[in-house]
Amino acid sequence: MTEENLDDYRLDKPMDYLHQRLFDNNCPTMHELFNFPGEFQGRCPNKNANSDGSMAEVDISYLTLLDNNQLMIINVEDETSHVNEDTYVKIDKYRTNHKYSFNLPVFSAITTSLPSNKCLEQFNFSPTDILRPKIISFLNFDGEKILSKIRFKIEHNEVLTKLEFIWLIIVIMTFEKNNSVILEIVCPLIRDAKAESLHFKMEMTFCSRYIIHKYAETVEDIIRLEEVVGLKKTLRFGDIEKEIENRGFVNGKAEGKAEGKAEGKAEGFADGKAEGETIGSLNVLKELASGSDCRYTVEELSEKFGFTKEQIINGK
Repeated sequence: MTEENLDDYRLDKPMDYLHQRLFDNNCPTMHELFNFPGEFQGRCPNKNANSDGSMAEVDISYLTLLDNNQLMIINVEDETSHVNEDTYVKIDKYRTNHKYSFNLPVFSAITTSLPSNKCLEQFNFSPTDILRPKIISFLNFDGEKILSKIRFKIEHNEVLTKLEFIWLIIVIMTFEKNNSVILEIVCPLIRDAKAESLHFKMEMTFCSRYIIHKYAETVEDIIRLEEVVGLKKTLRFGDIEKEIENRGFVNGKAEGKAEGKAEGKAEGFADGKAEGETIGSLNVLKELASGSDCRYTVEELSEKFGFTKEQIINGK
C-alpha cells in the first residue's frame, strides 16, 4: 500500500456505518439490548417528505407491538457531537412526519457517546408539546463488568449469544478514555469468540472494522488490527457467497425451473427448482474446495453453507 493510499485508508464517520449496520442486520437484538418498549415487528420506512418538499431521514425506524396490541413506531438517532436544541428540532421532524404518515404513535430515542450531563433532556416546543426522547449514553453502562463477563465466556470456550457478541463490538464506547488500549484488548477477543453461527461471526467481524477505524491511533494500527480480527478472511468468505449466488443459485434455479416445467406439474416445478439450487451451489463449492488456491477447509465450507463434507467433495 502506497503512502498516498495510507492517508485515505481510515474510514470517515465509521460509527455512523456501525450504528446503521447493527440495526439493519440485527434489529430485534438491538431492540432487546436497549430495552425499548414493545415486541419488535419489523422495519419501517425511515424517509418522509417535509412540508417544504425536502426529505427527512431518521437513522433507524421500526415497528413494535405494545401490550395493549397498539402498534408504535420507534425512531432511533445516533448523535456523537451534541444533543441540543438543534437535535430536538431535527428529531421532531421525524416524529411528526411518521406520526401523520402512518397514524401511529412515535417513540423517539437518541443513542450517544456523550455523558448524560452534556445532553439536553427535553425540549418544549409549546406548553403542551414537550419532546422527551429516551437518551441512552453508552457511558452509563459498566463497560468493565460487561467486558469481564464476555472475556470469561471466550476464555472458557463458550458460545456467545448474539446480544453478547454485539456488546463485544460496542463495549469500547462505554469507556470515556483509553479507547485505543481497550481496542487492543477487544480485537483478539473478537477473533477468538465463538458465535451461534459462522454467518453471525462473519457479520460481527465485519462490524469490528468500524471500531478499529474509529479508535486505532494510526493507519498502521488499523491494518494490523484488521489482520488480528481476520477481516480479510471474512471479506473473502463474502466473495464466496456472491459467487454461489451468481453461479450456483441463479443457474440452479434456471435448471430447476426448466426441469419442473418439463414435468408439467406444480410440484415438479417446486422440486426441480429446489434440486437445481442445491446442485448449482454444490458445483461451485466442489470447484472451490478442489482448487489449489482455496484458503478454506472443507469443514469450514460445510459449516458456513450447511452441506455435509461428502456433498461438497462429490458435488452432489
